[in-house]
Amino acid sequence: MSNHSHEEGRPQDAVHTLKSDMPDLPERMRSLPVDARGYPVPYFVAWFDAAGAATKRGVGTPDFRMVHPGTIARCHTDGVCWVCGQPLGSYKSFVIGPMNALSRTSSEPPSHLDCADFSARACPFLVHPNEKRREKRIPGEWHKPEGQTISCHPRMAVVWTVKRYQMLRVVSGVVFDVGTPEHVRWYTEGRLATRAEVLASIDSGLPTLYDKAKPRGQAGADDIKRRYDACMPFIPAA
Repeated sequence: MSNHSHEEGRPQDAVHTLKSDMPDLPERMRSLPVDARGYPVPYFVAWFDAAGAATKRGVGTPDFRMVHPGTIARCHTDGVCWVCGQPLGSYKSFVIGPMNALSRTSSEPPSHLDCADFSARACPFLVHPNEKRREKRIPGEWHKPEGQTISCHPRMAVVWTVKRYQMLRVVSGVVFDVGTPEHVRWYTEGRLATRAEVLASIDSGLPTLYDKAKPRGQAGADDIKRRYDACMPFIPAA
């Protein structure tokens, strides 16, 4: 699941079953633990004991907002899936937001296409429009992946599938240049989005994007327009 879905978990004191209204779980994800709410716990998620100390995967409480130490590096270096932890093939799929589709960057490593599709369709933050991220009680020494989120309406999960991508080092860590996609899928509320919904979502984030580009003057505005135009061939036709 994408980091967009991060929500505090509950103690793993029993064996739990998947929610009945879940999309079909990809075979590679069937070995993942399930939390008390009935959600599979992705490979990247950090776990904590009752005292708030980090534990190994599957022990204690999963906190969907936090990334298990070393996971970003391992996924990139070893070529394993961000969601299921198994080796990737020739195609890599990123779950990003609409503004990331313009910037072509991601704060998270890629996943298998079926794992990415599941995340885009099952993530409670994306499926339920009124769902809010929990920001309280985040351990001070833990951090989310790099990158800033620009809110768009409607909320959108973009499954951006490529053959090649690059890791870029930035001042505070790393981001991923997701490059030119082989194909793209846009989801909202657990279903494929329409062209009108995609355009509305992108347009809702543009004012913030232009505001952030102001220090660069006309060059910044021109860059956003160029990226907008480059994204248009990858949105739904209807």
